[in-house]
Amino acid sequence: MTTLVESNRATIGRKEAPKLMLAAICACAKLHGIATITISYDGSGDEGAIDGVTLTGTAGEEGQQAPEIAMPNVPCSTWTVPYRGDAVAIESTFESALDDLGYELIAQNHAGWENGEGAFGEVIIDVEAGRATHDHNTRYVSYDSTAYEWEC
Repeated sequence: MTTLVESNRATIGRKEAPKLMLAAICACAKLHGIATITISYDGSGDEGAIDGVTLTGTAGEEGQQAPEIAMPNVPCSTWTVPYRGDAVAIESTFESALDDLGYELIAQNHAGWENGEGAFGEVIIDVEAGRATHDHNTRYVSYDSTAYEWEC
């Protein structure tokens, strides 16, 4: 369940939201041993969605792959950005907060990514560094035209 947080500063401007949302996610993730979060998305034809979230812990000995971690069902104090609105402080679940962050990070630079031929990509969060990187791929249709003219 998502509820608004009672505070003196319940809203912030949309451009500030990703930093605060990322900080909230990283704080929650650290409590559960999560080192990396990978959010994958895909869309086209006016529909798109986050289609996977992978959580991994820290790698053990050299050469060992980092273990995958199950999605914790825990509360998370974070922010959300309603359509065409300012960011609002909320109490949410960790999973829901990840969705909100993923969609907001994508929308900040690629609004309409789900339209037409669409796009796909990943948002990768380094929890310890408190940094998110976004790899976005836009699909498009192209054509090559030629014209010829002959005279007799």
